[in-house]
Amino acid sequence: MSSRKLILGVDGGGSKTAARIATVGARPARDKSRPLDGLVQAATAHDITTLGEGFGGPSNVRAVGAAHAEINLDVAIDAAHRDAGTTGATIDYAVLGLAGSSLPDVHAFIMHWAKRRNLATQVDVVHDADPVLAAGTPGGEGVALIVGTGSVAIGTDGHGERSVTGGWGHWFGDTGSGFDLGRRALAAVADAVDGVGPETLLVGEILQRLNTDKPREMLQKLGMAADVRREIAALAPTLLQAAADDDEVALRIVRDAADATARLVHATVKKLNLDAHTPLAVAGGIVCSNTMYREALLEYLHKLGTAPSSITIVDQPVEGCLAMARDRLLAAGSN
Repeated sequence: MSSRKLILGVDGGGSKTAARIATVGARPARDKSRPLDGLVQAATAHDITTLGEGFGGPSNVRAVGAAHAEINLDVAIDAAHRDAGTTGATIDYAVLGLAGSSLPDVHAFIMHWAKRRNLATQVDVVHDADPVLAAGTPGGEGVALIVGTGSVAIGTDGHGERSVTGGWGHWFGDTGSGFDLGRRALAAVADAVDGVGPETLLVGEILQRLNTDKPREMLQKLGMAADVRREIAALAPTLLQAAADDDEVALRIVRDAADATARLVHATVKKLNLDAHTPLAVAGGIVCSNTMYREALLEYLHKLGTAPSSITIVDQPVEGCLAMARDRLLAAGSN
């Protein structure tokens, strides 16, 4: 394998798309991740040199449609090429971890787009939790939990068996996700305004977030959004702040959400017959950025009998995409 090989990693979900272009060299010994607080550690990939990165809007085909997903993928990848100075260069291996890509029609669409674009010499499109597993469970066994706009858990036993729990979408799934938190916040506001639920700080804070002082205008404000699902999920930080301010309604919603995602992890562990102390990797803005949510998640996991030996925060899943591209490129080069 020549000294300069280019790899591309793309992480695309319901809120944004991140793309990175990097070079890969010989694999050095892997450093142990630096502990953050107790069990929690951060994931790194020391043998990959990032040249450039770019960002775009959401690229979940099921959520935003094929046309918008394609545009946002192009925007992120083109920006990464410009940042790296590699426009027109050949990418040797690309790994795209995209929400919704496990569906056959979505996978086929993305592969067709990649071929038309001449994206890379070799292209793999994988479940968006796979890069989280790659970055956060380097031993090849464990569970990855994504809690962002949506929610899903995926596990592997290290012997080829995999299991996906959740990821059903916002119509009847995505429990504990940013969308679920936003939806529950709106329901709590409606109940409080109607007098059928308890008073909550969420009334004033959600109305302020939606730039109205009339509760009945919430529907109109949300209906004006280009992506209603994304707009509802964007209310999650307001709910989390209300919980931090000790609002009882908001606290109950957060704890219910953490309980729901803990059950995704526990069910995955049980289905694969994994050890109760199997490593856990977490990704997504909700679980990565909010300590309260993460602590509640751990509490409910312990109540369920699952006690991860470590929790790795993968706040940049695109690094896992690059790690997968590196490993597959090196494996191909050794054949």
